[in-house]
Amino acid sequence: MKSSNYRLLKSFLLILGSSILIYLFSFATAVNQEKDTPEIIKTAIFMELTRTNASVVGSDQQRLLVRSYTDLKTYLKQHGWIWTDQLGAMLIFHKSERRLFSNCRMYSRNYMICNLNQAP
Repeated sequence: MKSSNYRLLKSFLLILGSSILIYLFSFATAVNQEKDTPEIIKTAIFMELTRTNASVVGSDQQRLLVRSYTDLKTYLKQHGWIWTDQLGAMLIFHKSERRLFSNCRMYSRNYMICNLNQAP
């Protein structure tokens, strides 16, 4: 009986420790970086669970969490925007006579935050 409880405790601590390490390697550098960090982390968890490459952060349609520039281009193409140019970290898209500017920066090793000048 004691051996069974010991194994159960050992397994629990191993899972807990692994979860903490995964969290630290994925998000530790980004925890205090943004004002809406809890929303960003929720979005990242959603993206991991659903295997999504781009998603809106919280309810702000002008703020996206993406895995790469390619994923941003794909997301905006699905919304009717056509990629025009890239100037450093800024990507420029057009739809009819309208222009959309996306200013992106790395949030963590796996994610970029992109702020758009208008909702797609």
